[in-house]
Amino acid sequence: ATDKDIGTYGNVNYFFSDDPDRFIIDKFTGVITLTARIDFEATQRYTLTVIAQDGGGEETTGRVRINVLDVNDNVPTFQKESYLGTIRENEPTQIQVVRFRAVDDDSPPNNQITYSIVEASLFRSYFDVGISDGYGVITVNHPLDYEQVPGGIIYLTVMAKDAGNPPLNSTVPVIIEVFDENDNPPTLSQASYIITVPENIIAGKITVLFLKKKNLKHSSYFFRHEILLQLSYKHLLNIFVFIGEITTTSLLDREFKAEYILIVRAVDGGVGHNQKTGIATVNITILDINDNIPVWKDEPYIVNVVEMSPADTDVVAVTAFDPDLAENGTLVYSIRPPNKFYTINSTTGRIRTTGVRLDRENPNPVDAEMMKKIVLSVRDRGNPPLRVSSSATVVVNLLDLNDNDPTFQNLPFTAEVPEGLSTDSSVFQVLVVDPDESNNGLVTYSMQVGMPRMDFVINATTGLIRSTAVLDRESISEYYLRVVARDAGVPPRSSTSTLTVKVLDVNDETPTFFPALHNISLPENIPRDFVVVRLNCTDVDAGLNAELSYFITGGNQDGRFSVGFRDGVVRTVVNLDRELQTSYVLIMEAIDNGPTGSRRTGTATVYITVLDVNDNKPVFLQNSYEASVAENITAFTSIVQ
Repeated sequence: ATDKDIGTYGNVNYFFSDDPDRFIIDKFTGVITLTARIDFEATQRYTLTVIAQDGGGEETTGRVRINVLDVNDNVPTFQKESYLGTIRENEPTQIQVVRFRAVDDDSPPNNQITYSIVEASLFRSYFDVGISDGYGVITVNHPLDYEQVPGGIIYLTVMAKDAGNPPLNSTVPVIIEVFDENDNPPTLSQASYIITVPENIIAGKITVLFLKKKNLKHSSYFFRHEILLQLSYKHLLNIFVFIGEITTTSLLDREFKAEYILIVRAVDGGVGHNQKTGIATVNITILDINDNIPVWKDEPYIVNVVEMSPADTDVVAVTAFDPDLAENGTLVYSIRPPNKFYTINSTTGRIRTTGVRLDRENPNPVDAEMMKKIVLSVRDRGNPPLRVSSSATVVVNLLDLNDNDPTFQNLPFTAEVPEGLSTDSSVFQVLVVDPDESNNGLVTYSMQVGMPRMDFVINATTGLIRSTAVLDRESISEYYLRVVARDAGVPPRSSTSTLTVKVLDVNDETPTFFPALHNISLPENIPRDFVVVRLNCTDVDAGLNAELSYFITGGNQDGRFSVGFRDGVVRTVVNLDRELQTSYVLIMEAIDNGPTGSRRTGTATVYITVLDVNDNKPVFLQNSYEASVAENITAFTSIVQ
């Protein structure tokens, strides 16, 4: 706006008469500016009243009209979220299947819509899209086959696109349901079925399901399955006629029957000539499971093995049976508990010796038991493995070899027998053990020849030693007998040992003095306790029977002499006086210490002469002597005595 005034009166300011929500005006320049988004579909024209006012307060009013031009900013919108159409299979072409409609709020040409199919689950080329009475229409240009449509449903995606630049579009799902006609027989996808089921399948378990998509082309007229031929196994298998399942009616056993061959007929619900039939064979193979425990064959096992057999000597091959297949029927043999004398091939069951010494006469009871009995176990290789319910035993009869010398049980030994034993008395029973069998363990006895005196004999069968003479200890106190024990093996084996026969003393000998007579001369002045004589007395008996005690039993009435009780030494007790007694005769006895009642005594005599010594002054027999003699007596004539 212009104002011809000058100065402040000529300055013009601009205002809206109202307060529009999408526009503002510059107070000084009068420039109108858009402040918010405008929508053609909401308002096509805006009318604004503008006031122009000068500095003196004078104002005038003007109008501004703003026309909104359309742009393509609206997407075509379908009236429904989805559309459903139906058609029967084999319908002729150009049949309308479904129709639909989309709207666009823009103005021409932006709201001009075309339709197209942008996606199809099946048979895209079988469908055309056109427009009829403002609606989009889908028609088929080729007959549809229900059996080629999974589930009888075809999914289409239809797009509506406007004529804007650039154009806008939207899509909507269209579901075409195809109805089945009974134009196909029940066609099984396979002429024959090969089915495998484990033998432990439970009763009532499905083995074949013919209605699975992968096994059967569906037909809405499908009615039932029938087993036309099932041989003799009706008690084991059953078929549900409406569902098409073959199920077990009882437990299967592969070991009884490993394969079943069935002929199955599928019949649809058509009537008369419209009824359709399909046939297939079903071959059911029963898969093995590990359900059988190994069973021993040919037990019990009794075998002969020669003792001392070398390593790897064959003993026996054991056998077990497991009717399962493959690993389930493959057996593993073992010795349980382990036996150090034998080993077994885990695959073949052959038992051999290990090389540990097989000695039939082994005294160890544990080893003896292990040598003569092998306890076996067997399991299969199934998962989990099954083990035989009871073990098998191999009884080993160890055949004897003559590998043992006769063994003396009580030799060497010292036997004691009393002397004087009568002839043919038992002296000693020799005991010999030979653990071998039969003739190998049959022992005979003998004594080596060449003995100085054969005072003994041994019974060759019993080993009893007897005396053949009366034994005298004082002649021979000990005998050394070499006893030979020999078995009857071929070749024979023998052992030798020594029996010492000690002859025990009997008090049958009398003590003997040597010499038995002693002549002793003693001066009368010997002191007391003087050794007169040492007696020598012997007793050839032994022990107490030879132990001697000495006594003076005669000639010692005044007790002038004594004898040592044990040593036999004769001594003086008091001084001797020849003038009182010139000689003594002592009777000496030696008594042995034999049993009471059988003691023996030896005697000796000691003659003692007392020798004079000058131990006395001359003594006159009278105090005085008187004699008368003639005066003429001759010389040397006795006068007085």
